Amino acid sequence: MGTSSSSKGRNNRSPLVPAHADSNPGQPLPQPEGQRFRGFRTEFGRAVAGAGEGTFAAALGKYARDATGGSSVGPRRYGTAYVAGGSLFGLLSELQQGGTGEASTGIDLSSLAGRPLAEAIEAIAQALAPNNADADLIRTAVQEALAEALPDTASFEPADIDQDALIAVLIEFFAQVLFLDIVSDAGDAWNKSAEGERTIEAEGELFDIIHTAVDKHLGPALAAGLQNLTRTEVEALEQRAIRDIWAEWERNE
Repeated sequence: MGTSSSSKGRNNRSPLVPAHADSNPGQPLPQPEGQRFRGFRTEFGRAVAGAGEGTFAAALGKYARDATGGSSVGPRRYGTAYVAGGSLFGLLSELQQGGTGEASTGIDLSSLAGRPLAEAIEAIAQALAPNNADADLIRTAVQEALAEALPDTASFEPADIDQDALIAVLIEFFAQVLFLDIVSDAGDAWNKSAEGERTIEAEGELFDIIHTAVDKHLGPALAAGLQNLTRTEVEALEQRAIRDIWAEWERNE
C-alpha cells in the first residue's frame, strides 16, 4: 500500500462533507466542531506506534463520531464513490455480457477485451474517475480493486468475470476508498511509528479492519441477488453499507 504520511489530511476548518462529494446535496449539515480530528489522530498515532498503547478500532470510533460527524453525516462524503461503484458494477456487467460499457461510462470500452490486464485496468480506472477533487481517490481505488479482485490472467477477459468476482471487486473498491481517505485524514499521526516496518505492518492492520467491515456490511447485500440489481439499486446498497459501518464504528471505545 505505502500510502501513509503522504498527506496532512483535512483540518478542523474543512467542511464535514465537500460539496462535490455530498450524496445528499441540499440537506443541511451541522457546523464542524473545533479540534474534531484531535482525538482521532492521537489514538491513531498510538495505534501506529504499537506496544499496546492504542488501537485502530478506538481510532475509528473517534473518526466516525467526532472527525466526520457521525453516521448521519460522515457517509455523505462518499457520493462520488457511490456513483463510481455503481458505474463499475454496470461497466463490468455490460462487458461480461458482450456490451460496450457506454451505458455506464459514456465510452466504448469493448476493445479492452483481450488487452493486457494492467492496460485494461488503467483504462477502466481513468474512465470512472470523476472530474472533481475525488479523481485521484476514485482512480486509485478502482485500480487497486481490479488488480486485487479480478482473475489473475495475462489479458483482460470480461466474459470470465462471474458474480463472485464482481462482488469481490466492489468490496475491494470500497475498502480502498475508505482506507485511502482515512489514511489521508490521519496525516502526521503516521509519524508516531519509529520504524518503517511498523508503518507497513500498521497499514496492513488498518486495511484488514476496514476490509472486514465492508465485507460484513456490503457483501451479503450484494450476494442476495446481484444479477438482478440496477446501478441505482447498487448505489443504494453501497450507501446503506457505509452508514452501517459508521454506526458500528461509532460504538468503538
